[in-house]
Amino acid sequence: MVKVFLRIGYEEQRARLLERLDDPDEHGKFNVGDIEERGAWAAYREAYEVALERCSTDAAPWYVVPADRKWYRDRAISTLLREHLEDLDPQYPKGDFDVGGVPREAAGGVSSARPPVVHSSHQLVI
Repeated sequence: MVKVFLRIGYEEQRARLLERLDDPDEHGKFNVGDIEERGAWAAYREAYEVALERCSTDAAPWYVVPADRKWYRDRAISTLLREHLEDLDPQYPKGDFDVGGVPREAAGGVSSARPPVVHSSHQLVI
């Protein structure tokens, strides 16, 4: 398990809230309660720090990622996940049958030819 806490700074949160107010396309993301809750920023931060400290274990630690810059957040999380997957060293399961012993006819005449592509405005063409 990889637990990640995205930490947004006080000023960055302010900037994002103002952007939501200024940009009509962002109005759907705006919540009046967000402005009221900014007054409790210090208390929330302290509560999160206590919760993260108490809920972090050697087997499942919390990773706090600065999230003010989305490119940095994305890079940090992808690196974290890649490193954890490398440590797990996942492997495909081994087949439990002899491929050479399966008659080709039993597969219904498997062909390597691609089926025809249907062009339509309603279908995804792969």
